[in-house]
Amino acid sequence: MLAGLAPAAPGGDWTDPNVGVGLGFARSRFTPLAEALHFDREAGLAAVVDARLDDRAGFCDALGLQRSEGAALADGELLLRGYKRWAGELPKHLFGDYVFAIWDARKRVLFLARDPMGVKPCYYSYSAATRRFAFAGLLDAVLAAPCASAELDEAVVARSLTRTGLHDAERTFFRDVSKLPPGHSLTLTVGPAERFTIALARHWQPEQAAAVRRSSDDDYAEEFLSLFTQAVATRLQGADPIGAHLSGGLDSSSIAVLAARELRHSNRPAPLTFSWLPDLVGKPPSETYAPEYEAIDAVCRQEGLAAFHCAPKADDLVRVLRLDGARPGVHVLASEEVVQRRAAEQGVRVLLSGWGGDQGASFNGRGHQAHLLLSGRWGQLAAHGRVLGAGRLQTFADAALPLVHPDARRRLRRLLRGAMHSRGDFSDEPWLSRWLVHPALARRTHVQPRRKSRLFNMREALLSGLGGGAIVERIEGWAAGGAQRGIEYRYPLLDRRLLQFVLGLPPEQFLRGQWNRWLMRHALRGVLPASILWSRSKTDPARYDSMFDAFAAALPLARRLLEECGAPPPRAQYVDLPRLLDRLDAARFRVEPRWESIRCALQFLDF
Repeated sequence: MLAGLAPAAPGGDWTDPNVGVGLGFARSRFTPLAEALHFDREAGLAAVVDARLDDRAGFCDALGLQRSEGAALADGELLLRGYKRWAGELPKHLFGDYVFAIWDARKRVLFLARDPMGVKPCYYSYSAATRRFAFAGLLDAVLAAPCASAELDEAVVARSLTRTGLHDAERTFFRDVSKLPPGHSLTLTVGPAERFTIALARHWQPEQAAAVRRSSDDDYAEEFLSLFTQAVATRLQGADPIGAHLSGGLDSSSIAVLAARELRHSNRPAPLTFSWLPDLVGKPPSETYAPEYEAIDAVCRQEGLAAFHCAPKADDLVRVLRLDGARPGVHVLASEEVVQRRAAEQGVRVLLSGWGGDQGASFNGRGHQAHLLLSGRWGQLAAHGRVLGAGRLQTFADAALPLVHPDARRRLRRLLRGAMHSRGDFSDEPWLSRWLVHPALARRTHVQPRRKSRLFNMREALLSGLGGGAIVERIEGWAAGGAQRGIEYRYPLLDRRLLQFVLGLPPEQFLRGQWNRWLMRHALRGVLPASILWSRSKTDPARYDSMFDAFAAALPLARRLLEECGAPPPRAQYVDLPRLLDRLDAARFRVEPRWESIRCALQFLDF
């Protein structure tokens, strides 16, 4: 199992021969030691920890521990003291990113916990027949355990090939391996006759966030910026150089600027920034693409930062398409795999990302129009429409259509533009035929289209975005890919203290007049260049056009590799291989760009 955590330097392990319990860790090749074994032999406790705990002073206060004494303790030692005080309630007192396990020999209990947003992954396997339980931060380590086989879960395979089982919080592709969901703990009790009892408990409940009310907009903005700055600063622990995503949008730009200022204040090197744009090699961008490059250049000029542009080329995408799609989040590596390689070449150990901002701290106010309509505040709805320059009919449609169907507004707009048949997403053919799952597998698993929920107000939309699973799916994929290169991702906009503040805000702090993401814009005045702060654009033509061209060029390369295999790959029994081969044509893809169905099938084949 320790070998499954590679690449790693030697770590350590410990076993209790009286019960058959073992804990171990592997030291990351590049990052400072975060995983470690800790013991309280007098209390009969042993712990293995991968954590970055925030607000240690507050935690010490809650424990009744002198802050000076707590400062000398490792995170794992603090966690053991917290477990002695609160037992299974311990995670409710924690801030930061963590996964840890504590073996309580006296109670014969194993306690596992994962941070609220799942920044630290945790996988486990359990066999009642052999009375074995195994867990680890990486899937391959669990698959190496005696209780876990590589037998596939066909239902998960079918849902993956049709993208209907998105973001499953607990299941993996492997029947014997599960995930500990974000914000949950697991308690395994060893009872009489060595029988196990396993119980999951949810320790973070964002829907219970307390209301936040301040006396003025400036007070809201000041507190937001203070929490945001703190969230960035606490994530700069580790060896230099620090890396940061930089797309030119609000989220990544603000993180890059705040990180640069904090590092400069500490006399540390500025962060290296990485975008998903093509490297122009000294050539000016076209008029269409110029705004994306100009936004990144504005941040870099302001803070004196270096930018690396890392758009994938056809060969890069072929390499990603050949990854094993049954591994966590492989499908989110299309753009990020090149960033990871470039960052590792530059010696980056920690990579900051703005991922998750849209669903929380920089939320755009989605659901507010529907709320005004349903609550009978039609005058406010009409006024909001006038501010946006929309007529009464459009304003009513924008509020009402999402209540009819989550995609109704988008589909209607595409229809009015005459674009209903321009992409595979909205064609008239049967739903299942748009995907490349083998018909027999679809029949066996009774796969059905994914149903999206309708959102009736802003708070529902916020909670849905944070808990829907899209955030953690990418986190798990980037964590697994980064681990292979010794890179740890950190997400300031997913800081629990910041999210609790945002979840308690009144609606007008997200949507003000013609501006969405209002609070973030207001708070970052004087931090970001005005061209970014007041930009309305969320489109990235340079990034997506480059990806489109690279993917089209990669398809015939992938087809040739498949044909050179001779016999079909073992997993071809789950894929409609003849139809897949037919779609691996660049000209057809440009007319019928079904990226998702092709990507799902190729990556799952593991060819």
